[in-house]
Amino acid sequence: MSLTKEIVDGEKSRLSEGIRNELHLYREGTFLRAYNWSAWLACRFLHDFKVNKRKFKGIEDAVTYIGFPENSLAKWLPEGVEQHAKGENHLLLCLPDLLLADSPETMERDYTVWYDTIPLAVKERHGREPADERGTEPSEPTPSPTLTSVMQRILSFPIESKSPVESMMFLADVKKCLASLI
Repeated sequence: MSLTKEIVDGEKSRLSEGIRNELHLYREGTFLRAYNWSAWLACRFLHDFKVNKRKFKGIEDAVTYIGFPENSLAKWLPEGVEQHAKGENHLLLCLPDLLLADSPETMERDYTVWYDTIPLAVKERHGREPADERGTEPSEPTPSPTLTSVMQRILSFPIESKSPVESMMFLADVKKCLASLI
């Protein structure tokens, strides 16, 4: 079983057990990630993070997740949050009851609305537009990238105003474009 599947299953079981104040963060290199319920808690009570939603192999439902540099966690923690190391790569934040003033039903409804409004990321297919959510292909392929277009993207990327995660994602995309040219 994959680590992501174990994490997602843990998020579901916490909700069914009524454990709503635990925010689980998982270390991946120098970044921390939170999934599903924990991602929602992080966005609601810590910071307005960019949320991703995608399908993972072996997991039935789409997974929402956020990520941020570990060294930035301290500036977003509200007062009264307890931190517990649950392992080398797992950090548990227990949110104080004062933050969780809403009823469990209201929190679950808010989570469901949040989850449903996040668009599902669709992987690009070789030289084609992404498929829409029904899985149909567009009728016209997009042109392949040129070295000039990749260079223009690099020059126009405002790295000084982007987060490390956004910069890393941009670099990965540029590398993929360059690899397709070779």
